[in-house]
Amino acid sequence: MPSPSHPAAAIAAAASIAAGLIHAAAAGSHAELATLSMLFSITAVAQIGWGAAALVRPTPPVMVAGLGINLAAFGAWLTSRTVGLSAVEGLEAGQSIGFQDGLAAGFALLALVATTVAVADIAMPRLGQAAVPAIIALLAFATIPAMAQPHDHDSHDHDDDVALAAGEVASAGDGQDDDHPHDDSHDHGDDDHHGTTDAGDAEPEAPAPTSEELGYPASFASFLDDAPTPEARERAEQLLVETTEAMQAFPDEAAVQAAGFTSIGDGATGYEHYINVQRIIDPRVLDPDDIESIVLKVNPDGTKEVASAMYLLPFGTTMADAPDIAGDLTPWHDHQNLCWDGARVVGTTDATGSCARGEFRPTQPMLHVWVDEHPCGPFAGIEGSHGSGCDDHDH
Repeated sequence: MPSPSHPAAAIAAAASIAAGLIHAAAAGSHAELATLSMLFSITAVAQIGWGAAALVRPTPPVMVAGLGINLAAFGAWLTSRTVGLSAVEGLEAGQSIGFQDGLAAGFALLALVATTVAVADIAMPRLGQAAVPAIIALLAFATIPAMAQPHDHDSHDHDDDVALAAGEVASAGDGQDDDHPHDDSHDHGDDDHHGTTDAGDAEPEAPAPTSEELGYPASFASFLDDAPTPEARERAEQLLVETTEAMQAFPDEAAVQAAGFTSIGDGATGYEHYINVQRIIDPRVLDPDDIESIVLKVNPDGTKEVASAMYLLPFGTTMADAPDIAGDLTPWHDHQNLCWDGARVVGTTDATGSCARGEFRPTQPMLHVWVDEHPCGPFAGIEGSHGSGCDDHDH
């Protein structure tokens, strides 16, 4: 029977709470993987809750419960790093050990051992008893950086990831040789696809409207005429107007970050994508009040300007689920070759479909709506500004 004053009980409780705090932080950094994030959250609640109970009242039933909780946590981690847990995305076989998950597993093991010592009422030497406060302080000291650590296997530096993205990813959010080509050309003299009149029958052009009258950059007005039908044009313009208005809430990078958006680490490409995982999880689609991603243009001097909103469909959707707004005028695209480490892009797959770093995850469909003038139109992909031009622009 454990002694209520056994020093190992305090160590077990502190170690369990430390492991739980790390799991809570990991739940947030893995939010794009719903099942894994939920499992981390449940583990965090169990470990922290048990640790608090053990500190207040380390009775035999409480201590035995701690054995079960931390044995389950450590056992699940060990299994995921050996044979894998294929039923849970993110815990498949072959996952490497990172600083955050390795430390959480170590703390769970420490809690398991210390609980066993307390339950068995094994006497601790005086030196060990005297070291209890130092051990608890060390646990707290190690937990803080682990909680702040982004999802990181092999503990590689994310500054290196940005450099890798610059070298291997033409544009982390757009243009990585996707499997779904979409002709995004805007040749206003060619009317084969839109049924407009020949140049000789064209009516005199009216004066170009101003941005103030439209609510969006005036240069985008002519692109809207590429819509296949008047109804489609109306849908596209409504999306453009409402998105432009909603984006006024994000005048700069600070406002974007304050709203819960985090960078995917591709600023070295010239355009930096910020995503809001909670908005991606939200089932709403094409809602200006629920824009899932914001793109900032990175200038040569390092300053950044808000350039585009980007709508994403929910996790698990494919191009077959993408709604038709205005035909080729509003081209959805996805990416089937990106390597991710948590919510950061760290490269692209090789010829075999493998990632040198991170793990491959296909993206859901996405659509740009530019609030800054773009030479290829209001819904073009980023690569149109990376030298490929508009006439041969493909996703």
